[in-house]
Amino acid sequence: MRPPPSTAEILEEAALRDPLRPAFQEEGALLEVGQFYGMVAQCALWLQRLGVRRGERVAIAGPGYGVQLVLLLAAEGLGAVIASFNAEADPDASFLFSQVQWVFAARPQQVPAGVRFQLLDEALARAWAQPLGQERPAWNAQALGEPQRISRTSGSTGTSKFMLLSRAAQEHWIETGREKRTFGPGTRSLMLAPLVMNAALTRCSVCLRRGGMVLAPAHGGVLPQLLPTHAWGLPMHLERLLAEAPAGWVSPHPVQVSVLGGAMAPALREQVLRVFHGWTRNRYGSNEAGAICEELDATGTGLLAPGVDVRILGPDGGELPPGEAGRIAVRTPALVDGYLERPEETAQCFQDGWFLSGDAGLLVGPRQLRLLGRQDDLLDLAGIKVPASQLEAALRAQPTIADCAVQALHSGAGAVTLGLALVLAPDARQEDVGPQVHEALRAQPNTRAQLLVLPALPRLQNGKVDRMALLRRFHQAP
Repeated sequence: MRPPPSTAEILEEAALRDPLRPAFQEEGALLEVGQFYGMVAQCALWLQRLGVRRGERVAIAGPGYGVQLVLLLAAEGLGAVIASFNAEADPDASFLFSQVQWVFAARPQQVPAGVRFQLLDEALARAWAQPLGQERPAWNAQALGEPQRISRTSGSTGTSKFMLLSRAAQEHWIETGREKRTFGPGTRSLMLAPLVMNAALTRCSVCLRRGGMVLAPAHGGVLPQLLPTHAWGLPMHLERLLAEAPAGWVSPHPVQVSVLGGAMAPALREQVLRVFHGWTRNRYGSNEAGAICEELDATGTGLLAPGVDVRILGPDGGELPPGEAGRIAVRTPALVDGYLERPEETAQCFQDGWFLSGDAGLLVGPRQLRLLGRQDDLLDLAGIKVPASQLEAALRAQPTIADCAVQALHSGAGAVTLGLALVLAPDARQEDVGPQVHEALRAQPNTRAQLLVLPALPRLQNGKVDRMALLRRFHQAP
């Protein structure tokens, strides 16, 4: 049986049927679907001439969102196994390069012997933009059981772990999600996160497949020109977008906002509602398993997505009854088999078809999961487990604090101190910080705390707080 069509093949049909429909925009440059597909096809022909073969693994970085997206879709359509990385300062690139046969990037890269490197530049992008002639690519998509994408974890508590997703798992990532069902002609989906995140690539794919238009990440100052109908990213991406937006600007139509990678602070929810006045979905999922809950409310509670099974496990690995908090184990149609070249961690986290996540939670009703946070983010304060996110929300509610991160600092003697990394609001006075921190932590009156004031929190390339870098900063502080 023939494999299902790839995104490139679906774009080919759209280009023949409705070539003038808008498909992609970046930095003011608009591409109609005929032009965008033409670039994908020209790129595929170029890859074929280079010698890229079906089943080979290719790692791809910029320049630009559009060129990277074109290259990813072209390689995918030819049956290559695709991966993304950051061309500059990607700490995990060396491991990724050891897993591939090809590396494409806008900056020179140190690749192992036997791995072919190809530099991407503007001249190459211009060549792909030339009109498509009689020669057409030989699309050869992967079958559902074959590998399709090398994805990775966020690496927020150390180095990233890489995983191999099958074509079936990748298609599940593309097609699932309630807000994606609203995509269609007229959709203008603003992407706020980089393509190194698999969720970004799959969201672009489904938008293009359903006749929508992808808007590449942009400065919030051009929101009045972009006029998105949808926006998607991490909480920090939304915060930056809204901070850059023109003062007093409000979207003339409702914008559907989807957030992942962490709980939204109440203040951010209110700001999003005021500016975009549409619905906001705070999703929960993992790179290992895909979507778990389509929407979390302000308490971190949400319904499990269709096809998702969850168990709550105790310290001994046994299943806990509803209402008791423990480790979240999940089973989904998008579940990977394990981590590449990490047999011990694979054995620990993947057992009998279940992924044992690093998250803590409890079942509070039929298919209702309450997320408490990362297990290593649960702070033991006087014997009571308190999610770090709960304390962070209380701190962000203080007028002098623009951003923050909270984590436990363990001394050699076994004592635990609360590490508070703070980014102060503009014009905040240093003398006001202490009383406001005391106010935010009034529910934990006897807790020892270490304050660290930073100009900005250290973050990974996907926008999440770099917990390991932050821990080093705490230990280096006088």
